[in-house]
Amino acid sequence: MTDELKEWFLMPSIKECLAEYQKQGIGLIADIAKHGCSGGVAGIVYYDETTSFHDHHQEEIWQLVQDHADAAGLKNGEFLQHISKDPRSLRHLLNALVWWAVEVRAQELHELVPAAGAEA
Repeated sequence: MTDELKEWFLMPSIKECLAEYQKQGIGLIADIAKHGCSGGVAGIVYYDETTSFHDHHQEEIWQLVQDHADAAGLKNGEFLQHISKDPRSLRHLLNALVWWAVEVRAQELHELVPAAGAEA
C-alpha cells in the first residue's frame, strides 16, 4: 500500500477517509455511492487491505451494523446475512463488512451534495 493510500485509510472516521480519498484525487465518492466497492476502490481491494481497514475502523463499522439492524428490526447476526450471504471465511466476512460500510458512508455523503442543476 502506498503512503498516499495509507494516509486516506488512516483518517479517524470512514467519512473522513472518503473525503481524503476524493481530495487526493484517488477516486470519487459519487462513484462509490452509485457503483459500490466491488469495481475496485484503491486501498481496499485486497483482503489484507480490507482486514486492516476493518481493524482500524471496527467500532464504527459494527456501530453501523447495529444501527441498521435495529432500524430493520433484526439482530446483528441476522442483519449480517444481508451484508454477506455465506462468507467462506472470516476474511470474506470482513471484506464484505468493509465494502458495505464504505458504501453506506459514501451514500450518506453523496446525499448531502446537491444534484447538478438542482435549484438552491
